[in-house]
Amino acid sequence: MDITHLKFNLLTQTAIVSLKNAYDQCGDKAAKESIIAAFKAVVQLHNDLGRHCGHDGKSENDSDYDPSEYCAAV
Repeated sequence: MDITHLKFNLLTQTAIVSLKNAYDQCGDKAAKESIIAAFKAVVQLHNDLGRHCGHDGKSENDSDYDPSEYCAAV
């Protein structure tokens, strides 16, 4: 999935960028798995909040979304 198509707000985008930077700088496999879990949680929270407010933050590409692929690609 191309994450650039998701519509994130500023706080979500900040969290995503911070997690991406942590993932890039981390050499420990267990820590990287924790970062991926946090990444999934941020995206899920963003989507849940969007539904709660009447705005669906998901794009048509979310069905094939795998955060580990995103983290590995960056």
